[in-house]
Parts: sequence; C-alpha cells; structure tokens
Amino acid sequence: MKVFQKIRQQLLKDSKLRKYLAYAVGEIILVVVGILLALQIDGWKAQQEVNEHEYNILQNLHRDLSATKDELERDVKANKISKSNLEIALDHLNKNTVYTSAMDTLFPAIANWESPLPTFVTYEIFKIEGIRIIQSKEIKEGVIKFHESTLGFIINDYDKAEWSLFENVTLPFITEHLSYLLEGETVALKPNNYDELSKDSKFRNILTLSMAMRGKGLAFYETSIKELNELLLLIENEIEKNDYHE
Repeated sequence: MKVFQKIRQQLLKDSKLRKYLAYAVGEIILVVVGILLALQIDGWKAQQEVNEHEYNILQNLHRDLSATKDELERDVKANKISKSNLEIALDHLNKNTVYTSAMDTLFPAIANWESPLPTFVTYEIFKIEGIRIIQSKEIKEGVIKFHESTLGFIINDYDKAEWSLFENVTLPFITEHLSYLLEGETVALKPNNYDELSKDSKFRNILTLSMAMRGKGLAFYETSIKELNELLLLIENEIEKNDYHE
C-alpha cells in the first residue's frame, strides 16, 4: 500500500491526471479482484468444512449401521435355533415320544427370542444435521425408511407381539406347569408332569404360536438385513465417489 501511495502522489505531483485516473481504476480493479478472491477462498473453505462434516456423518452412519447389521445377524442365528427347538419339541409331542431330560433344553424356546438392539446414536445426529448436509437424496430417504419403518416395525410390532405373548400367556403357563433348571450353563425347562403336559392343548397352542411368531420375526429380520446391505453399499459408494479427503 505504501508503494501504491507513492505512485499516486508522484502522478499528482507531475500533473498527469489521465495516468492517475487510469492508475486509480486499475487499483480499484485490483482491490475488487482481491476481495472476490478472498470471498472465493472463504467459500471454498466453508464448503470444505461442510464436505468434511458430511464425510464424518456418512462414516458414522456406516459404522452404526454395520453394528446394527451384526446385531440383526446374531438375532437371526439365535431365533433360527429357537424356532428349530420349538419344531422338535412339538414333533415329540405329536409322536408321543417318551420323555427324556434332553427335552428340557427344548422347552425354553417358547420364552426365548432375541430382541433387536440397533444403534441409533448417529441417526439422532442425522435427523438434526444429516438431512441438511448429506447431498444424496437416495441415502437420506434410505436412512429414514430403514430406521423409522423397517426397524420401527420390528421393534414396535414384532418384538412387542413376542413380549405380549410371553407376559400374558407363556409366562403364566410356565409358572404353573414347568420349572426352570440350570444345568451347567444351559437353562432347562422341566415339565412338572410330562404326561399331562403332552396332552394339554393349550401347551401345544403356545408352542405352535411361538413357532409361527418366531418364523415371522425371522422373515422381518432377513428383509431388514437385505435392505441394510443395500443402504451400506450406497453410503460406501457415496464416500468413494466424492473422495472427501481430496
């Protein structure tokens, strides 16, 4: 600025008005260009911060959804075993199989299912900031649908139905007709009177209903895992496509 000031003073001193005006215009243009350049740099920095924030949200979403997927896959594995035990127990009753203590490890399945425990930490952040920041409409819609509709149905419909059956029907029946035993690390459910229990239509109905409930739950879980895999792939592709670390 001192250099520019000296040039202006020299031009005025030499009465070179035309050159002075041309210089003044040039100086104004230079200042304007400088301001525009500064604004562009500020805008670029601001966009970089937004991109970095988007990257962090997508990364955290991917982490939480991957954890949820692992949880659902564990639930599927456990509920398949539970459903299989119910089928075997019912088959024994239908065939009038002679009682053995091995059956005691089958009966707990009427009260054993895996409730979903998804991770919602990043989704809460997503609802506040992610909807505004994440550019991909497909990802935004997919994240909302998975959490609010797919998981919502498993948690608020299937799992609550299992709890309702257990609390209102299964548990009262177990309390009256069977006894829990702990054999090492295995939980067993021993009939108080197997001959009477094997002829009890209510017990058969509980086994059948629990088996059907478990089967529907498995279908819901497997559908949600398929949807989750597609959503995870979308997020991975978005991160790779935008290469946020450039």
